Amino acid sequence: MSDDKRLRTPERLHIGASRLERIATTSAAVTIDMSWTHLGDPPISYDTASSAPKRLLRKLGIRRYQDNPALYAKTNFHVWRYRSEDKLDFSDSRFSFAYSEHVLEHFRFDRAIELLGELFRVLRPAGVARIVVPDADYRTYETAEPAGFPSRSLAWNDPNKHKVRWSVYSLTLAMEFAGFEAQAITYCDEDGNFVQRNHEEAYSGLPLADPDFAFRTDYIIRSKSLVIDGYKRA
Repeated sequence: MSDDKRLRTPERLHIGASRLERIATTSAAVTIDMSWTHLGDPPISYDTASSAPKRLLRKLGIRRYQDNPALYAKTNFHVWRYRSEDKLDFSDSRFSFAYSEHVLEHFRFDRAIELLGELFRVLRPAGVARIVVPDADYRTYETAEPAGFPSRSLAWNDPNKHKVRWSVYSLTLAMEFAGFEAQAITYCDEDGNFVQRNHEEAYSGLPLADPDFAFRTDYIIRSKSLVIDGYKRA
């Protein structure tokens, strides 16, 4: 494929995709096609799953991973866990759109900036990286996230621990440090205002490498979250 044709063909990256079995039961099923590369946890094994994943698998009619190869054949899935100073195994400017939902809060601040820098590297000019995280402290639509979420008893190196309490101010700064132009889309500010911006307004007059997914939000599972886009200037 020529470089010109590749840059015209949408290629999308999903960071921290969890498992496709879980995604397939939500509105995020729109991301399961060959235009997407998902980096996430290993597939669920029915024999070793706890009770909640087993209920999910039974709902899908799955008794073991081998029963469901068709789901994984529909898209590009890679088992992935980020470690400090890792590089994403993709060439520069490959993807037209990138997406991460409720993942970046599990990283230390320095490692979150490292990962954002890698997203900037692999994104095409005029591409968008959409970051969705808990609006931990300023949210007015529900109680602020308790300290040490989800439990103070969890060690700080536990992957489930929330290690950063993001706000519109800190995430904007982190994305700008990584090279992006930050576009705050959904957020609460320090005055208690809940703001939801229109994507067409945010990108008025700007070229977009992948307008289809830049303008749609039906793949966001937890829509009441802090949503900030990183735009890579063309």
